[in-house]
Amino acid sequence: MKRRFWRLVALALALTLALSAFAVARASDVDDILARLEQNDARCESAPQQAVNGVYRWAELLAVTAYALDTSGVYSSVIDGVLTTLSSNDARCESAPQQAANGTYRCAELLAIVAYELDTSGVYSSVIDGVLTTLSSNDARCEGALQQQANGAYRCAELLAVIAYEYDAAGAYGDVIDGVLSSLSSNDARCEGAQQQVVNGAYRCVELLAIVAYQFDTSVRV
Repeated sequence: MKRRFWRLVALALALTLALSAFAVARASDVDDILARLEQNDARCESAPQQAVNGVYRWAELLAVTAYALDTSGVYSSVIDGVLTTLSSNDARCESAPQQAANGTYRCAELLAIVAYELDTSGVYSSVIDGVLTTLSSNDARCEGALQQQANGAYRCAELLAVIAYEYDAAGAYGDVIDGVLSSLSSNDARCEGAQQQVVNGAYRCVELLAIVAYQFDTSVRV
């Protein structure tokens, strides 16, 4: 069950968010990342290792997306820096949970870059700044890798909500996005531990990515 869940999450997050940029991204990069997802999965010995595989590949695909959206080259060095941090931190991780936290934090940072790139009018810049500040301040209070994963997953959900709002120029999905954020908060109040919080955050990320996917499907009417 956990194995299937993490594979579905990895594929859903990787494929749907990148819809906006795949048209201009190098298909070979995407193919290589998805191939690595499958190859690594065959070598994983546990669900925590699969979670790491999924979140690392999501980070790589988010980087492809961020590079593709960065037509003026403003963010290229920042994206490079996040990928360097992913790699350097991985070398110091002592367990799969620490790797998963590393990957989740990098996903949040890359989602922030994507959100900044889409925010051409600067409407959401203070919100994005606030999410990154919360990521950092909460990290200082985390007592373990699971709490860090929960922190990263929640921030990813918040940044995906920003991205969904940015694509929702007509305001058709505003109430739906608000509802997902309300679920994030109300479910958090009922969570009995960091592991349940991680799942709560992951589920909300999938729901928000579904909204982004619907926004690209011109046949859908709200």
